[in-house]
Amino acid sequence: MTEDRSASFVELFFDLVFVFGVTQVVSSIHGHLDWATLWRAAVVLTLLWWAWSQYTWLAGHADFDDFGPRIVILFATAGAFLTAVAVKGAWGSDGPFFGAGYFGVMALGGVFYWVRVRGTDRMQGVLIYTPQMLAGATLVLAGGFVEGDARSWFWIGGVAANLVAALAAGRFEFEISAAHFAERHALFVIIVLGEALIAIGVGTVGQEGTAEFYLAGTAMLGIVLGLWWSYFDWLSQVGEQQLKAATGVQQGRLARDAYTMSHLPLIAGVILFAVGTEELLAHPELVLDEAARWAFLGGLILFFGSQILMAWRLVGRMAWERVGLIVGLAAIGSQLGAVAGVVIVGLVAALVLAVLAAESVRFREQLRSFHQPGALGSNAN
Repeated sequence: MTEDRSASFVELFFDLVFVFGVTQVVSSIHGHLDWATLWRAAVVLTLLWWAWSQYTWLAGHADFDDFGPRIVILFATAGAFLTAVAVKGAWGSDGPFFGAGYFGVMALGGVFYWVRVRGTDRMQGVLIYTPQMLAGATLVLAGGFVEGDARSWFWIGGVAANLVAALAAGRFEFEISAAHFAERHALFVIIVLGEALIAIGVGTVGQEGTAEFYLAGTAMLGIVLGLWWSYFDWLSQVGEQQLKAATGVQQGRLARDAYTMSHLPLIAGVILFAVGTEELLAHPELVLDEAARWAFLGGLILFFGSQILMAWRLVGRMAWERVGLIVGLAAIGSQLGAVAGVVIVGLVAALVLAVLAAESVRFREQLRSFHQPGALGSNAN
């Protein structure tokens, strides 16, 4: 596949279905901020993410602008839509629909993957990955038809099977279009950040225009701008550069670790942040309850923590400013639980923007030369 091709329109259409799934995950958490709800949402989100990721990997072997692959991804889009619609009721009566939709998307992708690599030197890795992935998809399908705690074990087994499949397949070489692979993840991040903007909008609609309201809304927008900057100032560009520079088995492992694995907690962080945002903006003048406060701050901690892991995997360097940012966010959450939401969001916005500005200044010379091979080092092993 060519390195310079861009994401196709049908892939962006495919993405929208999964972003709808993300909004459903947010909706399933809102108003139910407890550990049981959160871990169930985490299982569902992980399964959705794995389904999306499989087709992103497939793009190394298939240009979805071509007629045959386009038909496949459109069928997958239909299955993904069924899965997304069933997200809110996945742990209840909609479990069979969620399981069936997920199995259909994964099985179609697995079969198509095998067809595309049959007879090539990439076949061995796919033969290792596909049976284990299909075993996981079968567990999810079966779990949709059982009730109670049994469903949890089936679906956790499905998540575990996907993880084992990815680790086992890491011993073999896969075809990856580095620019396309990095772009697909970057576009998904942008679309999911849109969920945070929607949360701000939902939180402000119908609210009385008090000073606290405008201050909190402005500060929240500043935070979302900081989230965008933290990913697109240099991290996404360096990721593409390092992925292009890697070769053979190491390229696949880098793509798996820095993108497939590291982006999952990043997306989860945006979801938690969005839930906390809606709670905070509903009454910015009041003290946030503990669950909402930690959803808001914990989402940011997850988001920046995943970027630290991604940066370490890409260039073998610790993003110390972001480590300090996480420490600061944790301190705000633990020490300022008795202050109004508008104060917390203002402090967080100031902290996020100040830390990212300081990081950008310190790395400016390196960032200007990111396109030079080896300019930032490598940690592709």
